[in-house]
Amino acid sequence: MELYDLKIELEELHDGSDYRYMATSPDLPNLIVVGDTTEEVLALVPQVAAALIASMKAAGDALPETLEAREARAFGVQPRWSERMVQEELA
Repeated sequence: MELYDLKIELEELHDGSDYRYMATSPDLPNLIVVGDTTEEVLALVPQVAAALIASMKAAGDALPETLEAREARAFGVQPRWSERMVQEELA
């Protein structure tokens, strides 16, 4: 199991889309998570990030340099715009 620190940016959408909030990460550029509430979006981020990282590794793609593996720590939710821990479980 590897843990990664990701900076998560959460924004409210005002474009008439079906969702109200979107999370992205400058550390993992392909990460986009949308939902109706901030809680929903932030709850989905670890799952989506783990799947994205696993697919990049499976394809032999290099992970972004800004994405750093950290020593094992518990997942913790912190205030918006701060680093969040994303856990990836490798099979």
